[in-house]
Amino acid sequence: MLMDLGTTVAQVTATDADDPMFGNNAKLIYSILQGEPYFSVEPKTGIIVTSWPNMDREAREQYLVVVQVKDKLGLSGGYSATTTVTVSLSDVNDNGPIFQHQMVNESMS
Repeated sequence: MLMDLGTTVAQVTATDADDPMFGNNAKLIYSILQGEPYFSVEPKTGIIVTSWPNMDREAREQYLVVVQVKDKLGLSGGYSATTTVTVSLSDVNDNGPIFQHQMVNESMS
């Protein structure tokens, strides 16, 4: 399957039990630890999108994307967690048949 640049793949969601009304302790930010340059994550929403043009299952079928979330907006003194997303490209009929030679000469006796 060919995937266009910027195609949404998945969304990861983390929660933080700190009081969201007090400082930045519960304010989360997402980043990619593994999976670039093929994928990126929107820092505030956790939406994973393709960041490599024309991804094709015939070239590579599966990718592991490791996403990290940090509280305190990633500032020092915060905590972090990671999750792994397996992205599998499905197959579509994106290649037509071709002959190796346009003309074949066979002589028959």
